[in-house]
Parts: sequence; C-alpha cells; structure tokens
Amino acid sequence: MEFSKFTQKMYWAVVFLGFYSGVIICGGVKPEVVNVGCMLILTSPVGRVTKLAVETAVEEVNSSKQTVLGGRKLNITMLDSTASGFLGIVEAIRFMETNTVAIIGPQSSVIAHVISHIASEVQVPLLSSAAADPTLTSLQFPFFVRTCPNDLFQMAAVASMVEHYEWRKVVAIYIDDDYGRNGIAALGDQLAMRRCQISYKAALKPEATVDDIRDVLIQVALMESRVLVVHTYPDKSSLNIFSVAKSLKMMESGYVWITTHWLSTVFDTVGPFSPDTMEDIQGVVTLRIHTPDSSLKRRFISRWSNMTRELGMRGNQHLGLCTHGLYAYDSVWLLARALAAFFKQGGNISFSKDPRLEGNGGGRLRLDSMTVFDGGNLLREMIFKTEMTGVTGPFRYRKKKIYLNKNKLVPK
Repeated sequence: MEFSKFTQKMYWAVVFLGFYSGVIICGGVKPEVVNVGCMLILTSPVGRVTKLAVETAVEEVNSSKQTVLGGRKLNITMLDSTASGFLGIVEAIRFMETNTVAIIGPQSSVIAHVISHIASEVQVPLLSSAAADPTLTSLQFPFFVRTCPNDLFQMAAVASMVEHYEWRKVVAIYIDDDYGRNGIAALGDQLAMRRCQISYKAALKPEATVDDIRDVLIQVALMESRVLVVHTYPDKSSLNIFSVAKSLKMMESGYVWITTHWLSTVFDTVGPFSPDTMEDIQGVVTLRIHTPDSSLKRRFISRWSNMTRELGMRGNQHLGLCTHGLYAYDSVWLLARALAAFFKQGGNISFSKDPRLEGNGGGRLRLDSMTVFDGGNLLREMIFKTEMTGVTGPFRYRKKKIYLNKNKLVPK
C-alpha cells in the first residue's frame, strides 16, 4: 500500500516536471497568447463541473469588451489527473511546449502536496479551487494559492455545532489519505478548543468497497458516542456509507450524522437523488459553503442552466453547479486580473534554465532541461494583491489567505 502511494506521488512529480522541460524563451516578449494549465479529475463530478466553469470563464475573459489582458488571450490546456502513466506522460509533453505561466488546480489535496514542491522550484503559481487540506499553506508552499475555503473553517462549524448541543464526544469517519487525515486533525483541534474530543477515528481506505464500509461501521457501532462526523470525497460512491449504516440500523433514533460539505456537493452536482437514496440520508446534517446572492451569481447560474440544458440534450450526464464550480470560475478571473497587473508592472513571459540542474544529464526525466518562470514571483505577488467581486462574493487575500464567507447548514 505504501509503495503504491509512493509510486503515485512520484508519477505526478514526473508529470508536473514535464510541464516545464524543453522550450525556453530568452528575453521578454509581449505574447498574444498566455498559456495556462488546468489539472482536474475529469471522471469525478467536481472535476467535470470545474472544467466547464473554467472554460466558461476563459471564454468570457477572452471575449471581454473591457479587454482585461490588453488584447492578449488566455489559452487553457486540460490535464486529466486520472490518466494512465503513459497517457499522463504524453499530456505532460504537450504541456512542455506551451510555456505555462500558471495552473488552475490541482483538484486533489494529495496531488497538491506533491506538485507544490515543484511549483515552488519552477515558480509557477497553482490556483486551486478544491484542494482544501488545511496543511497546504503559503508558508510551506509559497506558490500554492488556495482560491476556496480550507477545511479548517468547516471543521470549526462542525465543532461549534457539537458544542452547542453539548455532545462532547464524536466519532470521526474519514478517508485515509492526506486530505482525510489532515481534515480530521483540524476537527480534533477545533473540538479541543471547545473542551470536546474525537473519541474514535474510523478510517476508510480510498475506494473502499461496501464490505470495507460495513467492517468499519460495525466497529463504530460498538463505540459509546453516537455522534458521527463523516469527512470524505464528494463522490456518489460515498453515499454507500449511509445505505450500509441503514442496514446496520445506525440511521435510527439515537444517532446523529453530520457530514462536511462533500454531501451537499454530491447533491448539487449529480442530484436529485433517487427516493431510496433520499430515504438513506434522511436526518443527516451537512454543510454547504455560503456564497452570497448577487446579480453576478444569478447571471452565471442562468448561463450555467442554459449550458447544461444543451449538454443534456446531447445525451450528456446531468451536471449541477456546486460551490467548487463557482470558485473555479472566480479563479480564472482572479488570474486574468493578476496577469493584467503583472503586464502593467512590466512583467514579461520568459523562462530560464535552472543552473542547479545543468550538467546533471537529467536522464530519462530530462531534469537538466527543466525551466523556471522568470516572472513567477511578480505574478504571485499580483495574485495576492488582486481584489475583485466575483460570483462567490468579495474576493481578496489577507496575509496570503483568502477572505471567506461563512458555512451554512443545509436541511436535507
């Protein structure tokens, strides 16, 4: 298992290195096209929503009457995080030739941990609207720019709920990877501040089967606490937790089920659920990241409805809008405005070789041809200085942390 995790992380490190090896632009130029990458899990509902939101924002930036980029255009290239090793390397080679100055993504917190190290070396900002692991900080990863709330905020909301009802102890059910473990660690800290605690941690392995879930829930049922907090990925397969719990009579009176915003995300993107599924989750409390109502948001939602209706008529799956899509849309506009400020400050699109890697041969990884974005530090500074109003509301950073709205409870 550990070898598998190591192999996966090394693979994504190799793929990311491929973005910047090969082509070098010597000297500053005024490009007509600014190349931007986008790393998503396109087999997931959030990945598909994010892709459409990003493409919509890029289209609007490029057709803007205000000419945000002074006549320049954004060119977005997608990389599917679920591609096989061979296809992933092929995609990386295509990225090599595009002189990418920023990347929207990654979607996965696990992948973000790996490539954030490399992003710092090649000085290319990562703008992620989904990697919510609170341990991904600008202090450790200076070129990782989170454009959504991190899990600390929703864990604080859960802890406040627990304190309000004087439950004191909870059982945490979570996915056993960096995302799940670090999210639950944040929950533990927030509970401790309120003199509450996690009495038992029930870890689910990634891609857990129904039998795996049943084994874990049987152990949970033996615990004293009946307050259960579920923190996993926003995927329809995660709903198996509740169907199995129902079969074990754990959805009856006496139990309290709370989920982080993954459940509301699944409901928003692939809902409405079937009557059986709705019965399975009856009584579950979930969070949704609050984004204030505005004319910008309403216009975007209206356009989204029209786009997804057209996609549905072509036989595509239902694709509802979730908060990840809203933050992805704003991420593109944030980058566009930051690039405008970058060029206004005299920034140029140019790349240089990393002298520490010259003469090392590089082997099959071609490390000796990896390049550094010369304007990376200036672009990162412009991103953190940008203030705007987006579809998610006021969008700005304070001490390199995004200014946030609050979570809200969603009745199910």
